[in-house]
Amino acid sequence: MNVLNKIALVTGGGTGIGKAASMELAKRGAIVAVNYSRSQSEAEETVEMIQKAGGQAFAIQADVSKNSDVQDMIQAIVNTHGTVDILVNNASITRHIPMDDLEAATEDV
Repeated sequence: MNVLNKIALVTGGGTGIGKAASMELAKRGAIVAVNYSRSQSEAEETVEMIQKAGGQAFAIQADVSKNSDVQDMIQAIVNTHGTVDILVNNASITRHIPMDDLEAATEDV
């Protein structure tokens, strides 16, 4: 797939798999919107890495569990870049379970 100059939105794009997706899309020529909810410094670091490698990226904050945040984020991208061509729906919520509760959490599995 040719992604050259396509606008790619990567939710959770500043860390983990999202960061890897952001980096790869930028390497292939996409303009990457690196979304974050709380990981601003990581998202900005990812953008900086992309830019230092010659790619184009920008960080954009939105909590994707909130419809109004998502609408505002998309509108901001569309206002600046005209569209969103690619969506990597990567953001997730991690819930940590204490080891003492692990057995109870897996009873139904």
